[in-house]
Amino acid sequence: MSLPIEQVVALYSLLLTPIPQLVAIGLPVSALDVLGTLRLALAVKQIKHSLRLKAARQAVKNNGPNVVAMSQEVENMNVGADTSLATIWSMFVIVYGGELLISSFVSEPPSFFTSSTGLIMFTLGHVIVEQGFKYAPSILPIQQNLKWELPFAILDAMTRSALLCSITPPFILGHRLATVRDSPQALLLCGLLNANAGFFLVNTFSMLSPGGWAVQTPPELQPWGWTSLDILVAPTMTALFATLTHSQSVWRDAHVQAASYMGYGALNGNATINTSEKSVGGGTTGPFDEESARAICAIVLMGLFSGRAIKDFGGLPALSRMIGIEPIRQKVKTQ
Repeated sequence: MSLPIEQVVALYSLLLTPIPQLVAIGLPVSALDVLGTLRLALAVKQIKHSLRLKAARQAVKNNGPNVVAMSQEVENMNVGADTSLATIWSMFVIVYGGELLISSFVSEPPSFFTSSTGLIMFTLGHVIVEQGFKYAPSILPIQQNLKWELPFAILDAMTRSALLCSITPPFILGHRLATVRDSPQALLLCGLLNANAGFFLVNTFSMLSPGGWAVQTPPELQPWGWTSLDILVAPTMTALFATLTHSQSVWRDAHVQAASYMGYGALNGNATINTSEKSVGGGTTGPFDEESARAICAIVLMGLFSGRAIKDFGGLPALSRMIGIEPIRQKVKTQ
């Protein structure tokens, strides 16, 4: 079964086309930018709601049947903490936290130093989502559920792949120092930081907590926190993209070796290495174009994120109920 690479490439081409109406008012952004912004604003809103419910349950546990005391405690936790400015700042940290770290490493100014487009977009995204919950609360889900998270997994895969394959690599591949340009360690670290450092900082300082900021050990550093899917896929997808595109010599050779091992051809002992391809069994193992490589990464992430959504929100029985298929029940034999 072949992967729908061409279809995903075409979808990217459609979603990455700048929206003329927004370009006309000075916001050169695409449909994928808009969807990603609204998705992040909604996710932050849902996380804050989830943490508030957790605080309420803890208050019930602490106060028992004293509902008045419980309500007052939860209300006091939100005083001065849950403001639009605090939420917008948290979104900025999520988006630009990793880029800020990387920029300090490679001695380049972060994007928000030279362009206010992103800052305006994320601010507007927060305002739109907040107004949506205010005037049409039944349209958007305040709690995460499989019905919404499954299609969101497709969007998340496309935005994450764009981040790891289109936005992150130029930090390293376009660096003025050759040792940095050809460093696989720098490329992987760059992908890891750009995708996760923002949330790491937000979690460290509890920026989304209803009780206000407080330093804590983030989930990523707690036992088995490193096994989080978001942590693992960042360097993995960066490596896959670099391998498919031959971005660095290490990944080019890895592609050739993998092709030989998987039966695409035996590695020729007299193979010659050009700038982008290498002989394999009489043929060549050339690089994918960047659009196709990004599409492959997106397809892999679609499968991983969809699987996570199904696992986190009820498993296969919940999926069966959502699509209207009754689960098969085994008959119990009676004597």
